[in-house]
Amino acid sequence: MPLRSPSPSDAVARLLLIDEERTRAYALAEGFCQFFAVPLTPMVVPGGRGAIEALKGNSFDIVLMDLASLGDLVIATEDAVARLVKLAEGALTVVISEASTVSAALGVMRAGAHDFVARPLDPFMLADRIGELAQRHGKARLLAADQPAPESNLFAGAADSGSETHANGAAGTARPAILPMWQQEQRIIEEAIASCAGNVALAAAALQLSPSTIYRKRQAWAEAEDRRGVA
Repeated sequence: MPLRSPSPSDAVARLLLIDEERTRAYALAEGFCQFFAVPLTPMVVPGGRGAIEALKGNSFDIVLMDLASLGDLVIATEDAVARLVKLAEGALTVVISEASTVSAALGVMRAGAHDFVARPLDPFMLADRIGELAQRHGKARLLAADQPAPESNLFAGAADSGSETHANGAAGTARPAILPMWQQEQRIIEEAIASCAGNVALAAAALQLSPSTIYRKRQAWAEAEDRRGVA
């Protein structure tokens, strides 16, 4: 069944899906949209030109673009991605490709895309990736349905000296423990590598680091762990 066009009256969040294979696009959209806590209304266009027209007349929260479907723009695919990312200002942009290569991932990341995923696609895993991007880029309303929203009121009332929470001290919400910077850095890097299925190059591209930097840091952490074991 064709997906209906977004309606401003009921669209809480909007998805633009660029894919020249419309049957595949509809199947992905129907599976993908059900994993979000907010209604996600999709629009499917077959190529780059249709995407440009859609982006000029509408705003979207998520843009998924099939790399092979951008050839109708008659420019290099990385340039096509960069053009669409610019038009989709404020949206989370993810490039989908048949080929899972480091060069392809680095190319679309340099073009400004937030993420790169390869087929075959699992709608739930893709929604989970979008949820991670939403957390990273301050778009909590796009969290996947199984992901908890950030605790925005964690320090609520801390500045109010007359509040009950402040007066009773321990009775209020405890502040989270602050980890040393190197531990926070290690956690971020290891989580990125895990999200990229162990691919250090893809994780480096997502974190805007060089792979050699990650390798050096991991080696330093391993050596520090060895020293602690000996001690």
